[in-house]
Formats: sequence, structure tokens, C-alpha cells
Amino acid sequence: MTQSNETAHSSPHVMIPKPDELDLDLYQAIVRQGGICMQRCTACHAHTHPPRYYCPACSSPEFSFAPVSGIGVVYSYTVSHMSVEPAWQPHLPFLTLVVELEEGPRIVATARHIEVASVKIGMPVRVISEAKGTDFVIFWAEPR
Repeated sequence: MTQSNETAHSSPHVMIPKPDELDLDLYQAIVRQGGICMQRCTACHAHTHPPRYYCPACSSPEFSFAPVSGIGVVYSYTVSHMSVEPAWQPHLPFLTLVVELEEGPRIVATARHIEVASVKIGMPVRVISEAKGTDFVIFWAEPR
């Protein structure tokens, strides 16, 4: 994945990543469908994230990007107290979560409307996406 100096919708100084290959396919599917999608094997129906060319469960090369619920629980998290990215500095400290989705895969998302002091492993959350153009999305996790 490379970086671009394209401006984001909310801040002229935010760097928008330029994904490629399967990551680009995933982000474009999410933007088109307007919700969270994950790679899904058409042979065994396993969900996979990040996307791969072969299913880790059955080795099939056949897949699609299918909608998922976005419902999950906090598997892990970290608190960022500093950022070199100017756009994130007003939001310090912020939480980055690893969310285990009901469908199985884990996804990294930034917490929104969750206080640092209140986050807990196993906490129920919903992951949503915010499109940044047609080729990239930011994942947010909100309390359920």
C-alpha cells in the first residue's frame, strides 16, 4: 500500500492510503455496498480478513466480497497518546481496537464514542465504515 497526498473530505492534511491488489478490491466493494464487507470463500463459506488469494480454510481460489454484520466484541486494544499525523492530534488520546466479528474475522478499527477508561476486552461493539473516496475506507468501532 502506498501513500497519497490526496486530501480527505474532513481535513486537507490527511494522507489517504492508496491500496492495491486484493486490499483495493475489498475497499471498493465496501464503498459500492455502503457497509462492511469481508472476503468470503464460495467453496466453504469461510470469511477471511485481510483478503487472500486462497482460502485459509480450504485453499479454494474462488471468493467474493460479501456484506457482514459489523457486530463484534473487542478482542484487543491500544491507547495512542501521540501521533505524528496532524489530523489525529486533536483526538488524542484515541483507541485503536481489534474487533472479533460475529462472522469470525478480526478487523482493526478506531474507537468512536468510547471513552479510554471504559473500554474492556469482550465489550460489544459495531464496526462501521467511512468512505474516503472510491478506493479507501476508515473503520470505526462504536458501542452497541
